[in-house]
Amino acid sequence: MSTAYPTVGVASGLPRYSYSLRLLHWMIAVLLIMALMGGMTLGLLGYERLVELVGADMAGYAYMGHKTLGIVILGLMLLRLLVRVSQGTPGYAIDLTRTQHVVAGLVHFLLYVLVIAMPVIGWLATAAAGHPVNFGTYELPGFIAPDPELARTLFLAHTVVALCIMGLVVLHVSAAMYHARVRRDWVTTRISLMN
Repeated sequence: MSTAYPTVGVASGLPRYSYSLRLLHWMIAVLLIMALMGGMTLGLLGYERLVELVGADMAGYAYMGHKTLGIVILGLMLLRLLVRVSQGTPGYAIDLTRTQHVVAGLVHFLLYVLVIAMPVIGWLATAAAGHPVNFGTYELPGFIAPDPELARTLFLAHTVVALCIMGLVVLHVSAAMYHARVRRDWVTTRISLMN
């Protein structure tokens, strides 16, 4: 593969993910940012403080919304994984160094693993705490019995995983900006929704 950067005129013919994978990527990205922001807000305020600020009903809706969002993300991530495995991944428009390939592969792998793990851990933590696992107004099975000590451990793990995801997202976005704005090498075209 050539190390010369493609010109604007050939950008539309560069290797890209399928439209379904590109759409799933951006949908999950938006929902993940919402879930991380909402989760951090809920975690920092705590239930009692949130009730003081917005009332019990609104606090309940906030927690229900966060849990629902997590389950939607889990479903979309599993769908994305299946589609990616069935379709494979496109090549790059230019040669990347071995280090760039390894780092990019590791970041993508960790994002898949952690973004799937985070809602699963949250689901189990919620059940262990004796709270309903909501998908909208529907209550899903908890799969484990209430266990306050386990709940504390799982909620801590949920927070740690969220912080790891935030770090990976910053790294991922920084690399994308570097390729798009500094190198201008069309690497980000692979996942762009734009034609």
